[in-house]
Formats: sequence, C-alpha cells, structure tokens
Amino acid sequence: MESVEEIEAGDVSPARTDKNGLTIREVVEGSPAWKAGVRPGDSLLSLNGMPLRDLIDLEFFQAEARVVLSYRRAGESYQARVKKDPDLSLGIVVDPPPIRRCPNDCAFCFVDQMPAGARKTLYIRDEDYRYSFLYGNFITLTNLTEKDYLRVLEQRLSPLYISVHATEPALRRQILKNDRAQDILPLLRRLCEGGITLHTQVVLMPGINDGEALVRTWEDLSTLYPRVASLAVVPVGLTSHREGLPPVPSIDAPFAKKMIREIAALQKKGMERWGDPFVYPSDEWYVLAKTPFPSLSRYGDLPQLGNGVGLVPLFRKQWLSGIRRLQGDLPRPLALVTGQGFLPYLTDFVSSWGEGASGAARKVQVLGVENVSMGPSVTVAGLMGAKDIIARVLSARLSPETLLLVPDIALREGSETLIDDGSITEIAESTGLETVAVPATAREFCLWLGETFPSLLKKRERIA
Repeated sequence: MESVEEIEAGDVSPARTDKNGLTIREVVEGSPAWKAGVRPGDSLLSLNGMPLRDLIDLEFFQAEARVVLSYRRAGESYQARVKKDPDLSLGIVVDPPPIRRCPNDCAFCFVDQMPAGARKTLYIRDEDYRYSFLYGNFITLTNLTEKDYLRVLEQRLSPLYISVHATEPALRRQILKNDRAQDILPLLRRLCEGGITLHTQVVLMPGINDGEALVRTWEDLSTLYPRVASLAVVPVGLTSHREGLPPVPSIDAPFAKKMIREIAALQKKGMERWGDPFVYPSDEWYVLAKTPFPSLSRYGDLPQLGNGVGLVPLFRKQWLSGIRRLQGDLPRPLALVTGQGFLPYLTDFVSSWGEGASGAARKVQVLGVENVSMGPSVTVAGLMGAKDIIARVLSARLSPETLLLVPDIALREGSETLIDDGSITEIAESTGLETVAVPATAREFCLWLGETFPSLLKKRERIA
C-alpha cells in the first residue's frame, strides 16, 4: 500500500481547548505534520479530539488514516486535517514524559551507590512503566495505579520489562524494602491475560534470592510462559560507594561458576518443556567466573540483549564475520578503550585481526580502564568515566598520531558526555590525542572501520 501524505483542502481552522498540550521539539521536514504547517515550538493539544498526555498517546492516536491535529501557536489555537497511511508517522517529535520516582529502597540500588560528581539524572530513582515500554527500563510494578493498568492494556504497551527478584511475596517485599509491595504474580497474570509480553529479571544476591528461592521464581514465572517470554538472572552490582547502606554479599568466581551450572539446569528444563531456554545468565556471570561463553545459539532470539545477556557471544560472531571483510593495513594506529570486564575478550578478538607482521592488529592497542570513581568491581564499558579514561591513556604513553576510540555505549544518548560529566573533547584535550566515539557493537564498528574511518582520514588530509 502506498503511503499518502495529502493535506485536505481547508485544512487549517481555529480550535478551542484549555489544555497546555505537548511542546513540539522537532517536526520532520516533508512529513505530514510539516506539510500541514505544524512547526517546532507549537503545542500539540489533541489528535482526533483525544487530549495527549505524553508521546505514547502521540504514537497511539496518530496510527489512523485521517488525523485532525489541534495545536497552539503564540496563544492562538488551530486545527489541521491530515490524510495519510495509518502506518506513517506524522513526523512530530516531543520530549519524553517526566520520570516517575521509585517507591522502593533496594539495598543494591545503583543510584544509592553513585559517587559524587556524576550527572544529575543518574541520581534519579526511576520507576515508570512508560519508560519500560519506550526504552526497556526495568520496573517493579509497585507504583502503577488502576488507570495505569487500564492504559497499558488498552494501548497494548508491550513488551514491558519487570524486575521480579523473587516471587515469594515476603521475600520480595524484603528485597524491595517496601511493605506495601503487592504479590507480583497476580499483577503479571493480569498483564499476560491482557496480551502484554513481559521480560523479567532477577538481581541475584547470594544467600538471599538464590537456591530454592530462585527455583521457585523460575517455576512461578514459567506458568505464565510464553507471555512471560524470558527471565534474566543478573549478579548484584556493588560499587565502592556504599556508605550507610546495608551489607550485601559480593560474588566471587566459585559462586559465579555454581550459578552458571544451576541456571543451565533450568535452561535444560525449559528446552525440554518448550524448546526455549527461557532463563538466561547475564554476561557478568561468565566474566566473574573467568569461564568461556557458550555459543550464540544458546541465547535463543536474544530477548534481553539490552540487559547484558549475550552481548559478548554476539560481538564475537559479528566480529569474526565483519573483520574478515576488511582488507589491507591500517593507515594510522588505533587505541580502543574498554572496561576491565570486556578487556580479555576484546584483546583476543583484536589479536585475530590480520595476519603476519603487516597485520592490522599490529597497529591496534586495547586499553582496559579501571573504574576508580566507582570501584574495581564495576567493570563494564558503559560506566567508564572521562577521568579514568584519561588516566589510563596517559599511562599507556601512546604515539601522538594514535586515534583514540571510545565506545558510544559509554556516552549519554545523543551527547558526547560520559557518566562523570566529562566529555570526548575533554579526553582529547587532556591526552593530546584525536578522540572519537565509535559504535560499541562489532557489526557497526566493522562498518565504521570500512567506511567512516577512511572518510575521516581523507577529511583530515584535506584540512592539512
């Protein structure tokens, strides 16, 4: 079906409403809304007479062939009638909704373990079902109202990502430190019966929600399969900033190996029952255990990749596939920074790049960054700060022509700012090295090497 972007005759007329509406941040040029005369800075009041609470309403109500937009500009209200393909976006971009705060007080909450000096948004305890739907944030279902449930079901806000931690009610309330937390199973069942797909997680603490508690959680959630489509088991993350917080047992290599075996036993049951592993250990377990990762085939359709489940096996497969397509030597040396957890794997992958003395790997250094600001137990690349990167690069004494590569997963979305509010520019100025952000996935990084990197060099040559 061809999309139609036709504005009907007599499309603009005054409209009356007392609502403030949603401030329009951007209108895609050439889109239906643009052709209708809507512009950035206007306030979007309603679509087809339905007031808009947030961008989810915008997405939901714009999925029609005929849309009447009510908007306000400079105190005057207008209407625009648009005819389009129902699957075609109006082209309007609005800001995400204000974040709802979390009512829980988990002992492992990462917000409470943040060092001073990070960007302000990292000190917000978020618990918002809208962000779960939009961005895959995990929520506990402890602050949803009846109106919220009705909206989730009506608008089919699926999938949602749920932190279960334990299905035994008393234990879950203990973990959340929230005596008002409801029994999670009836809440999950209501969503599942309403057609909502759920991806769940357990943040596992030794001696608290492992062993029999984990088995019970798996059994309870498996009764809701396939609507509860996956369960990730994630080791508790502890920083060095736990002043005033209750003690939480840390995880060592023997315990990590034990958990990998126990989760594998549950996966075997899932394969026997549904042909689906259902439960997955996050990548940190293998890093902590210092044991090889299983093949990518053990991760199903990668349902929790954004939760760090299967990232390393996927990187390995994409790297081996992508890097062999690159030909020739590198025209200048590269230095890749990464977290200590991924360091041995990335070092191994890079060593396979090229053959012989003229191989590309000869011009590539991999630098593992110790997370001094958060503590040595925080080893992921996504939590590297600019100051720690600078310290590591300076200690490596790289040649001045080296191009320093920072994975974009360490940056705040849409910016060049890292977790400690330092920036790519600050890193470049402090190290004296040209510094660029590069894709964190192997497939996109290989494309960058093959396409963007040569273009970057040509641009520098023209400037010189």
